[in-house]
Amino acid sequence: MSIRGCIIAGGKSGRFGSDKSLHVFNGKPLIRHVYDAVHPVIDKIFISANDPEKFAFMGLEVVPDLIPNLGPLGGIYTALETSGPNRIFALPCDMPYLNSSLISFMCSIEHDYDIIVPRIEDKYQPLHAIYSHRCAKAIRRSIEEKNYKMTGFYKGMNLRIITEDEVRRFGNPEIIFKNINFREDIE
Repeated sequence: MSIRGCIIAGGKSGRFGSDKSLHVFNGKPLIRHVYDAVHPVIDKIFISANDPEKFAFMGLEVVPDLIPNLGPLGGIYTALETSGPNRIFALPCDMPYLNSSLISFMCSIEHDYDIIVPRIEDKYQPLHAIYSHRCAKAIRRSIEEKNYKMTGFYKGMNLRIITEDEVRRFGNPEIIFKNINFREDIE
């Protein structure tokens, strides 16, 4: 089973004030930083978003949500439902400091797990995680129960937690998992 990279880029960027996926940071759009970190490890990458034209410059497949207006959970569900038996590595479009070596380490872990996810200070990083196709049913059940919490479907799944010590082998978790929500975050 292979892993497909899925860049979640369907957000409204309300707190940022403009489309942060396209915001130029250090000479390139935020979404390009994510792609550049993932591409050395995963060659099959697509974007989960509802506006394909906006990302035409990336040259990647853009997959719209099967169930609109669910945020990143809907993006992960769509990615799983449209990727066949492949696992997906879900990543947000607004983490410019991703670490390719950490991504590679996570991809190298045996694929017996439903979810491979970092947990830092008792908080999961669900948008820096690998999900097996088995998660699709659990997410669907969560959606039907109107539980839209990103980790709401984790219960009962076979998890491989990437510990803080494991993450620190590749860099500072505060930097690696820094996502841009406000303009101040980027300045």
